[in-house]
Amino acid sequence: MHSTYVVTGTLVDGSTIALDELIPMPAQRVRLTVEPIESEGERLLQTVLAAIRARQTAHGHQPPTRAEIDQYLEERASWD
Repeated sequence: MHSTYVVTGTLVDGSTIALDELIPMPAQRVRLTVEPIESEGERLLQTVLAAIRARQTAHGHQPPTRAEIDQYLEERASWD
């Protein structure tokens, strides 16, 4: 028996869709039905930030460490 998943995502370009959540399936061919969703209107700041962080994580972004930030601030303080 096949499982069916309904998820939302963003059409990045004509051939790439970024899903809002992971689907528990191995890499394989799938069938998609694409339908536009009307704008969500105003969203909570926490929701927007969570989406941004999820995209950054998906692209392998590594935020600076506390030590790196402290080092940068020390260097910047010497500019004055």
